[in-house]
Amino acid sequence: MKNILKNTIILSCAIIAMSSCDKTDGALYTGEPNKLSFFTTSLGVNMSGGKVTVPISRTSTEGDLSIPLTLTATGANYTNVFKLEGPVKFENGQAKSNVVVNYGDFSILDPSSLSITASGTDVNVGLAFPINLIIPDDNVSFSNQKTISVLASNSLEFEDKGKTELNSVDGWNGSVLNVSIQKAKGANVYKMVNPFGGGSFAFMIKSDGKTLVVPNQIIAKHSTYGNVTMTNVTGTVVNNVVTLNVGGYIVSAGSFGAGVEIIKLP
Repeated sequence: MKNILKNTIILSCAIIAMSSCDKTDGALYTGEPNKLSFFTTSLGVNMSGGKVTVPISRTSTEGDLSIPLTLTATGANYTNVFKLEGPVKFENGQAKSNVVVNYGDFSILDPSSLSITASGTDVNVGLAFPINLIIPDDNVSFSNQKTISVLASNSLEFEDKGKTELNSVDGWNGSVLNVSIQKAKGANVYKMVNPFGGGSFAFMIKSDGKTLVVPNQIIAKHSTYGNVTMTNVTGTVVNNVVTLNVGGYIVSAGSFGAGVEIIKLP
């Protein structure tokens, strides 16, 4: 009986000891101290107040740390507009910090996209700019997440620029109109304010001053066929006059054909 009790006690102690080995405080492996890593390979951030922030982590929390990173981009002049505020800094006790990227006048840049979404008879317009942030090889953590692709995007704010002439003789309306025009703050993007009664439309002039970006947009409402979408638009800018060559005015039943819209910029 004593032997049975003794063996039971020994077995119980062994189980308790094994159970204790399964309990850990924190990660089993944290790697070398003060190595850096991004949380993901890509991230979309909103542009606001002249800067964007990107989260970053380190493998320890002891002591202050300051590490310079690198910013790259493939777009022309991007690295002249987007600049790192300085090295990424961690205070004692911090495992997470933010990389701060300042940006200046982005009107000299060609964004990767011009997004336009309808809001009643108005449109919301935004731009997107891709950049990359890179951790130096000597400072990257065991996870090896050293580079992050950042898509910085904004929602443009427009200001009134008065009235202007829209020559739609060979376009949708068939006449010359006097319509309201707006320009985005800090970008070469213009908005024609509800010229045909079916919604505003926007276009961008690229940094070369002559190339247009005009996404497909609803511009009017036909009494029989509903929404009219202006599609496959190309164009030119000469002496402050924008010529939009519209590939087709599309409705649910088909197309009304091609046309031309000519706009005098303010």
